Amino acid sequence: MQPGNSDLEYGEPFNMAFDQIRSGIDTAVGKFNEIVDQVKEWKWLLGPAALWWIKHNLDATRSALNAVLDQVDRALEHQLPVLSLINISFRWVNDVKRPVSDLSFVTTEPVDENLAKWTGDAASAYNAKAVKQKAAVDESVLKSEFISQWLFKIAKANVDYAVELVLCLANS
Repeated sequence: MQPGNSDLEYGEPFNMAFDQIRSGIDTAVGKFNEIVDQVKEWKWLLGPAALWWIKHNLDATRSALNAVLDQVDRALEHQLPVLSLINISFRWVNDVKRPVSDLSFVTTEPVDENLAKWTGDAASAYNAKAVKQKAAVDESVLKSEFISQWLFKIAKANVDYAVELVLCLANS
């Protein structure tokens, strides 16, 4: 996750995109239904050839609209899990990654200043373990950073997908 970012920075645009998707779908379905109602109202005036042509094109439009509705349904099914992922991503950074990263420094700084004066077998054993402990903490830091970036990429990709879906619907 990028420093200074919050789940609101990604969650709000994601929710706004879904609000726009819902509004756009409602508008598209409403307009389609208006056209169908108008055709039904005037069908007696149009004649068989014109009715066939209109029906054929309305069927194609209905199919395209249904394809978009299927895509939107899939996206809506994943809205809450993606919001949860965004929230968990930021919680991961705050509750896991930062504290683990802070441990790297703690493992190298003696709690007691007299520890630096320590000599002999006990000091050697302690220093050997401290080096291993720091290496283990540093490895944990790298893994927590990897997980953090992975969560961020997934959350960002989902936000980008929702925004792209809105743009596609707006341009349709």
